[in-house]
Amino acid sequence: MTKLILASKSPRRAELLGRMGFSFEIAEAKVDESAISESILIRNLGMGGAQPGLNPMGAGPLDVPNIQNAVPLMYRTAEEIVQALALAKASAIYNPLQETDAEENKDVVVIGSDTIVVCTQQILGKPKDAEDAKEMLITLSGQTHRVYTGVTVLSQDGAETFVSYADVTFHELDQTQEMLIDRYVAGGSPMDKAGAYGIQDEGALLIDSISGDYYAVVGLPISRLYHVLSRKVVC
Repeated sequence: MTKLILASKSPRRAELLGRMGFSFEIAEAKVDESAISESILIRNLGMGGAQPGLNPMGAGPLDVPNIQNAVPLMYRTAEEIVQALALAKASAIYNPLQETDAEENKDVVVIGSDTIVVCTQQILGKPKDAEDAKEMLITLSGQTHRVYTGVTVLSQDGAETFVSYADVTFHELDQTQEMLIDRYVAGGSPMDKAGAYGIQDEGALLIDSISGDYYAVVGLPISRLYHVLSRKVVC
């Protein structure tokens, strides 16, 4: 029987995985996310000093009418970052188990996942404080941004990693949007979320439309993950 482990303390990911009908355990994966992200940013874009929640380009967003053609290198970089972080998180749980007793843990399957938001020239992680959260949400308003979620399923068969995404458009920054942002930030919900919002909670009120995988925005692409797990998990 397979022992399935979710390498995340996120209650949203746990809830989504639970919907699939698999029994699983939860373990917190401790990895240096900033170091991994920064190494990729330096290699791809020639810049360092990036921190979660900050614009690594050191400039405001571009006025680009067609986001599909905007800074494709930034999109590719974001996709690479979520894949690397998903693999790192899964490995942080899986590898010590194999080193302790590979035979005992031969049927272990670990899921690692990471989500980031890309808005033109900005890669957004979790906000560092309420002011940062408000600034992010104001920046996203009236724009379309892309949300990437990377997933790694690690087992004795090796690592299988994939990425899902969605393009999300926020309402324009009018009086209603500003009121919603202030209320949302005051409630504290943005603080543990990439891009400072959750589509599954009151943050949905800030959104005008979405194109792509809704569950990539929530943080775990359940349909694609189910198909991967169905080949690896024996109940």
